[in-house]
Amino acid sequence: MKESSLTEKDIKPGDVYETERCFSQDDFNDFAALSGDDNPIHVNPEFAAETHFGATVAHGMLLYTGLKGFLQSLFPGSSQLSHQMMFPSGTTAGETVRYRIEIIKLDPQKETIKMKILMIRPCGKTGLDGETLIKWEGLS
Repeated sequence: MKESSLTEKDIKPGDVYETERCFSQDDFNDFAALSGDDNPIHVNPEFAAETHFGATVAHGMLLYTGLKGFLQSLFPGSSQLSHQMMFPSGTTAGETVRYRIEIIKLDPQKETIKMKILMIRPCGKTGLDGETLIKWEGLS
């Protein structure tokens, strides 16, 4: 993984940045309380154990906030202009996931960076898949 404090000279299409994060059941519960989404698939381990997931699964937006934090650590002060995401498989409590960002395109004139975003579960399945476009003054 490359360190933060990146500059335009440090990044180019094809560059990849990765970090890991483990979400706990407490994280799921705290996010549910904050968001108001207390669906039992997220917060009730006994209920979730009887579903096809076999355990509680993360809110998609909780996984997104992990990605957003990683983006901010790499590109401080950046803002997301757009993002497209899918959550192809459920991420369960206690999994250490790997966030992966790949630079697709830089536009220094517009100060934008287009990126491929992934979150990969320990089993190798993708938990988050998409693209994002950020504006970052560090690019100018």
